[in-house]
Amino acid sequence: MAVPAQNLTASIERLPNELLQPIAEALVPQPLLTTRFALRPVGTWASQEAKDQRAAWHLAHRDLLTFAQTSHRMLAVARPLLWRHILICNERALVTLYLRMIKQPEIKPWIRHIACMANITGTRMIMGIHREWERQTGVRWQGQPGVSPASIALELLMIITWHAPNLRDLLFAFPDHPLPNQELRDPTANDVLLPAFRATILSYMNSPEPVNHRHTFVARYFPFHQMRNLSSLRIYCHRDEQQSRDGSFPQLLSHYTIACLPDLKNLKTLELCCSSASNLFYEDITIPSLPQIQQLRLYGSRIHEPRLVALCMACTNLQDLLVHFEESTTDDDRDLLPEGHTLDVALTGLSDSLRSLELVALSEGHYLTRGRERPRKPENHRLKCIPHLGRLESLTLDYRGVFGTLGILEEDDGERLCQLLPPSLRDFTLVCEWGTAKDWKQSYLANLDMILHGVDCLCATQSLKLSSISLAIHSWPAKSRFHRRFNRKVEETRLRCLRAGITFRTFDLFPSYQDEDDVDPLDEDDFEDEDGGDILPEMGDGGLEEETELELEEEDEASEYYFSGDEEEDPEREARRPPTFAAFMEQLGEDHGHSFDELFYAYHEDRWDEYLF
Repeated sequence: MAVPAQNLTASIERLPNELLQPIAEALVPQPLLTTRFALRPVGTWASQEAKDQRAAWHLAHRDLLTFAQTSHRMLAVARPLLWRHILICNERALVTLYLRMIKQPEIKPWIRHIACMANITGTRMIMGIHREWERQTGVRWQGQPGVSPASIALELLMIITWHAPNLRDLLFAFPDHPLPNQELRDPTANDVLLPAFRATILSYMNSPEPVNHRHTFVARYFPFHQMRNLSSLRIYCHRDEQQSRDGSFPQLLSHYTIACLPDLKNLKTLELCCSSASNLFYEDITIPSLPQIQQLRLYGSRIHEPRLVALCMACTNLQDLLVHFEESTTDDDRDLLPEGHTLDVALTGLSDSLRSLELVALSEGHYLTRGRERPRKPENHRLKCIPHLGRLESLTLDYRGVFGTLGILEEDDGERLCQLLPPSLRDFTLVCEWGTAKDWKQSYLANLDMILHGVDCLCATQSLKLSSISLAIHSWPAKSRFHRRFNRKVEETRLRCLRAGITFRTFDLFPSYQDEDDVDPLDEDDFEDEDGGDILPEMGDGGLEEETELELEEEDEASEYYFSGDEEEDPEREARRPPTFAAFMEQLGEDHGHSFDELFYAYHEDRWDEYLF
């Protein structure tokens, strides 16, 4: 029999405050994400745009508000929690919060997290704030003397953050919109950057002399160094790939944040999304010591190895490092490395503090510069420091960071996976993106087969005490030509992990900020073999006999499973090939450090590029 609602309310009323408090705290909305992506439990990625996160926040906040409206006692318990996480998503929210903090000053110390999802420098937003201010107050907004009416949003937000003494987390996640690099007949049709702000930002970018970040208008409205309790700062920048991306206000705010990091003595967490984490105001790549930074997360970043090395060397107590690379490094970056230190060296210096590491290249290429060693072999182009990170508990890498830029993995690569991980590791995730445009070839499945063999070896080893192993893979292997073989392999690996007490799962590859809105449709030819037949076999009515024939055919073609087919010629490589062995020796110079026989066979076996490039 159902309990009447009045009796249920009365029973809750009799609970002591020690029990009511955790009940109310469970209803508090979670802080919004810096990144736009979240992993579902089923193993696929969900894009959580600003409007989706806003809707989820309002649903959770409404439940907490309903709890507070139950009775006066519930209101007394839940009222401080109603102001713990603040979401500013439009003109009304900004003006209302400002006026509420003036009329009810007791709410100021209750504010812990502020997420600004309103485009406070947008033309339409600024006009709307002026209208909303006049509607709620009955008078036109009058700022301080000398303050432009266009700065109304920045002025209100500055006062809000300044008068929240216990503010811990600050998130700027302005919604994506077309950036102002195109002519618009109506400037309010899209909420583009106000021309006055645009001109100021361009003046900073084009200044012949470095601009002192303390003398910019950003420093006036965002005095982060004066927020004594601010421990987390998160900025989401525009992911638009147009040329004006660097001229947006969130990018300028990101540059300003990097410049003033030495002054933020209490900041422990820095998260930037779709930013290069560079410093517009100083050309010097070196960064002062930042011992206060413990978590550094760069989503969809265009950062290159030199800048990342500088950050790692500055953050001497770094515990959590996450970088999702959107651009590949180049050989020119090698000359910009701070003191010649590579990322491998920088991470080795963090071996006493680093507990979580996630480095993933979301596009072709690599985030490590090629070294000067000879021969320059692909297996050397990897992170060699991983086994020496003695306190590392969580590791997420793509195959480049683990194995180097090898094209096809071998069985030995899977077996030596046990030697490439530290004994302290508990959670290991490998991103199986081979980074080629021919992932439909059987070479992808061959490499994946070697990785599954490596997972089996991890289950059998006694030197590691892993609790979970995850593989980020393409979603199409389960529907490819060898889908039965793939499913059997994955299931066998899952059972082996289960017997070893390890949780095993697979999920889709990490999404990219560059192409999420421009996904190329799959070509029908991708589902056909070379003879024009459908890759996905159909089951006949008989079922058993036809399935057996397909399995036998699959086993007969198992050799194809390990080869990618005929390799295409590389015109650029052929153009750089020395025409003769003598020319090869001349390019090497006298101090090459190798025997004559070794170089002779390397040239005639077409391995000359291992020594030259």
